[in-house]
Amino acid sequence: MVQCGLEDCPISEKGRTHGMKDHPERTARLQLLEHMFAGHSWQAAVSQSGLHISRSTAYRLRQLARDEDKAAMVFLDDRHGHPYKLTKPVCLWMVEFCTNNPQVASSRVQAELKSTFGREVSVSQINRVRAANGVTRQGHSRVQGQGEKN
Repeated sequence: MVQCGLEDCPISEKGRTHGMKDHPERTARLQLLEHMFAGHSWQAAVSQSGLHISRSTAYRLRQLARDEDKAAMVFLDDRHGHPYKLTKPVCLWMVEFCTNNPQVASSRVQAELKSTFGREVSVSQINRVRAANGVTRQGHSRVQGQGEKN
């Protein structure tokens, strides 16, 4: 079973799992966006939502929500961007790639993700997903005595 993406990612900051419903201000942010898209001023939208945010933050959230590719970022605070970059299709590709090429270094997987999907994912995140799915790198075995220092 592939374990990544927002819905089923077991890997997260300090081992906790997160979902959009876990964000404490999710409902308030949705209300803010609803009021702003309905044509209310940012001040009215902020007061209706109960958030304590500045004008620039309100408009930044509205701008992010308008862009389909960035809309999820409105609710991804405290995640440093990693889990959403490894969506299910990206994760499935990565697990398949690592299963077919177990000797490939994570830095190479990182470069492949960048060229194939345009996603910049850290090597540590790649290693966590590889470990969670049992497709860790299998290095070359050394012949005893070779490479040892006296």
